[in-house]
Amino acid sequence: MKVMEFINAHREDEDYCECLIHPNGEVDEPLPSHIGRLIEIAGEDSATLNGQMEKNMEPLFWMVEYTRCMSVWQTRVVAPSHPDQEQQDALEMLYDAAFLAPKYLYETPDAAYVESVRKAREVIAEKNRRKAETE
Repeated sequence: MKVMEFINAHREDEDYCECLIHPNGEVDEPLPSHIGRLIEIAGEDSATLNGQMEKNMEPLFWMVEYTRCMSVWQTRVVAPSHPDQEQQDALEMLYDAAFLAPKYLYETPDAAYVESVRKAREVIAEKNRRKAETE
């Protein structure tokens, strides 16, 4: 949904709302959870994604980089290494609507996550190509 639709739908909520911001600026509710919804957005099964993630990496940061979605809470935002302008604009609108704390924590994955996701995309694309050839 558009960010203003999300803001209007949740303006009266007692609890602050969590959300995901897609690269195009659309806002999505993180149901069943942030990571669960990111896996759905990725379009791959969790075993495939987990198999590509290095063991010492935090799944949230890896999935945010893989999907390029922002994961948003009232006091924390985990953004991909290179967020799109539409995401930045949506985040600013949420901030202006007081959905974010004045001094929220803004985090991005480091270079190791970026490289891990790059490699994973290549491996998964090759796997999907081979699967499509056999079908």
